[in-house]
Amino acid sequence: MGFLSASKDRLVETMAPGVINSGVLQPYGRVTNLKLNSDSGELDVTLELNGEVEPLRVHIQQYELVEEDQRMFLIIHRLVTSRAWLTALARKLAVGRKLELPEEIAKQVARFL
Repeated sequence: MGFLSASKDRLVETMAPGVINSGVLQPYGRVTNLKLNSDSGELDVTLELNGEVEPLRVHIQQYELVEEDQRMFLIIHRLVTSRAWLTALARKLAVGRKLELPEEIAKQVARFL
């Protein structure tokens, strides 16, 4: 991992949970840990979800970010979660699809590309 990539990743790890927690995730729970490796296209997220006893871990093993028409999309190529049923559902509904990032998150992501 290059020095600049590592520095940007650490900055995203610090800033992203606050943006996500106060925005799109607020009604459902919160991100408690986020680790990013943009060189390898990996993202690890741990979430505490409302009504759940155990934290949820999501490991995106390969992703890419795509910008089209001033909109930002996340494409997940491979992932696994700490819940087998959720892994199966995510693979069926999310893997390989362009998922548009909410505007407030897309603005933050664009700053680091």
